[in-house]
Amino acid sequence: MNKFTFKKGPEETGLRRIGSPRPNVDIKLNKKVIGYIRAPGWQDKDYLWKIRFSVKKKDIFEDGNPNCVWKWFRLSVGFENEESARQYIKENSDYFLKNLDLYCIYDEDSK
Repeated sequence: MNKFTFKKGPEETGLRRIGSPRPNVDIKLNKKVIGYIRAPGWQDKDYLWKIRFSVKKKDIFEDGNPNCVWKWFRLSVGFENEESARQYIKENSDYFLKNLDLYCIYDEDSK
């Protein structure tokens, strides 16, 4: 059974922490990172958490970069907190697995 899991990244340190006070969260499928939940930072106008998945391109030239076989797919919906973003992914996991051709950015064992 395919189940999404999550792993919170390390917190920023020093001056970088001022602009990014919360860590991003990796989205994993079978111990492979296939996206992340982006924490809001100082540049965000709406200050919402965003979900991004890595997906395989249908055409290698669709984004003008023939050197990469995948691209970022960002959901247009934002969330007030990390937990609600996680819950959204869990509730819609069947849809994501059926409709997105998810791409493994890296394997947990390779780090």
